[in-house]
Amino acid sequence: MMTTLLRIPVDGKVIQWAIDNGEKNDEDLLKKYSINKWKNAKNKSDYPTFNQLQGFSRDTKIPFRYLIKSSIPEENNDFVKYRTVNNSDVLPSRKLVDTIHQMESRQAWMKQYLLEQKTNHKFDLLNQLSVNIDPISASSNVIDILNLSSVYQSFMTDDDFFSLLKNRISDYGVLVMQNGIVGSNTQRPLNVDEFRAFVLIDDIVPLIFINSKDSKTAKIFSLIHEFIHILLGNNEILNVSPDVDVKDERWINTVTINVLMPKERVLKIVNWNDSPEDNVRKLSRKFHTSILATSIRTVELNIFSQKIVDWAQVEQKNALANKKSSSGGNFYNNAVSRVDLNFANAVISDEATGNMPLSTAADMLGVSLKTYQKTVNKILGLE
Repeated sequence: MMTTLLRIPVDGKVIQWAIDNGEKNDEDLLKKYSINKWKNAKNKSDYPTFNQLQGFSRDTKIPFRYLIKSSIPEENNDFVKYRTVNNSDVLPSRKLVDTIHQMESRQAWMKQYLLEQKTNHKFDLLNQLSVNIDPISASSNVIDILNLSSVYQSFMTDDDFFSLLKNRISDYGVLVMQNGIVGSNTQRPLNVDEFRAFVLIDDIVPLIFINSKDSKTAKIFSLIHEFIHILLGNNEILNVSPDVDVKDERWINTVTINVLMPKERVLKIVNWNDSPEDNVRKLSRKFHTSILATSIRTVELNIFSQKIVDWAQVEQKNALANKKSSSGGNFYNNAVSRVDLNFANAVISDEATGNMPLSTAADMLGVSLKTYQKTVNKILGLE
């Protein structure tokens, strides 16, 4: 007896929307699927089978439930209006959309968890700053909040400084997450050209997400930059680099660079017997800023001329051209670095007490069931 294939009626406009907003290019999809038949179906046999539509969903990264709608899905992507991309009319990629949805889900769970522990829990630093404050005064406030004065006197690597900032911001109750891929899917890398970081404001538990595909110094800049947005009480998706001047971000960029490179600290380190180039290299290492951002700061402070910026632009371009790709590192170290430790400990506690299924806990930490326990041991310092 011949088996009748289950065909799924689809709307041609929805299929085209999925192609336009998905991650697979038109050419590949047209080769693999009978797209034109689906869009202009004359009878039931022209529609995709269930398995074909599932495959199309996987390839485009568009949720299956969207594909069976009779009209184009309206996604509530409120965050798009906070973008600071130079061409802010460009639609966000599915990678960005999915990453933000995942972070919103984690934030919502953590908020509920905290309120169950303490019903009047509040994040105290929201709206601590105002753009009406002088940027220098604002940067002093941020330095005090993060207790950075003593840090300027010591030397540490960029990785150590990023970890210090991450931990201190997290200690205030901000979830600090980072990743270079969507969830745990290594086939879906995040694009630094689209976004470097974003912040989701909440009066209980704000969240900062850092694109870990970015350079070490850019991640440091982004982390402070987004923390300042929290102190202002503003949502934002950061696309600009610390070397780019975007009108709406000028005040925050000024505060950020003053936090990283306070004028009096910079002047103490400049050695007039050294060349401008050697000074910039030394300042860059000391303050965990890129060669280009450092050179721009020295010009702002009237230390060196514009020539040093021209040199830095060439130097940074050459460094990017010669940059070697990362090996990927240790799986468990990566897994731990991606999640905020307060969030991770809350998930582990909820799972251990039987309030959360093991599969959900693994998903929340971005790992598989197979790697969950070893990840937990790593987080808890048991190995």
